[in-house]
Amino acid sequence: MNINYSKELSRPEKLEADKWINEALFGYNHVEGHIKKLKQDANVLEVGCGSGILLSMFSNHFKKIYFQGIEPFGAGFASLAKLNQTIKKQGVNIFNIGFEEFKPKKKYDLIYCVNVFEHFSDWRLFIKTAHLWLKDSGSLIILCPNYGFPYESHFGLPIIFNKKITYMLFKNYIDQYELDNNSKGLWNSLNFVTKKKLVSFVKRKSFFLLNDDMSIMDDMVDRLSHDIQFRKRHKILGYAAIFLKKIGFFILLTLVPNLIPYMKIVLIKRN
Repeated sequence: MNINYSKELSRPEKLEADKWINEALFGYNHVEGHIKKLKQDANVLEVGCGSGILLSMFSNHFKKIYFQGIEPFGAGFASLAKLNQTIKKQGVNIFNIGFEEFKPKKKYDLIYCVNVFEHFSDWRLFIKTAHLWLKDSGSLIILCPNYGFPYESHFGLPIIFNKKITYMLFKNYIDQYELDNNSKGLWNSLNFVTKKKLVSFVKRKSFFLLNDDMSIMDDMVDRLSHDIQFRKRHKILGYAAIFLKKIGFFILLTLVPNLIPYMKIVLIKRN
């Protein structure tokens, strides 16, 4: 993807942009198939579009589908604001607002969020809100870490019992990480959502059909093999995951889906 930011961003900001392009490519690979199934003039919303790169990719590729994005720049992601503004200047339709305040003027055929769901202060409210925004048979795609697996992927830390105890044990590392990466507030923004709680909530409410796409784990391990930046951020887990895939461990893990470290949940609104 070509992004014309040469006059907008400094060299360090361009390097940061390259990282987000890799993240956007991951999201693209997992949402594109769903967008291809939509009719012309369909409406799509990205919630928590961050830099706006993924939204820009879809807008450029699917010219006859109407895309919107919302991004409030919550705690830990203020550094994305300049890149987001650059993308907006290229005509991408982004509102810098949280989902709680957003008032859409239309209903959507598809809503997706990539590595955002774990930052919602009230993820249950988001699911209820997305249900109201979707057309009948519309889909909500959620891609995010599963905190039922004892690993925190943003900081690359093991989870010791819960969020509070983990912070107590790794406080110095977490605080320094936020300082070094201009991401103050990132730890506090994490809700530690688990797949078990998410699936249980959706089934209890019965307003969505639920598809738990277990193939996401194969794709995550493959990403560790070819995405150098991603592998650097997850060194220990990355090497372990590649080894475990080779010996067939992930086939066994499908028997206990709530323990898989990453989830792709597709919710389809009931008619």
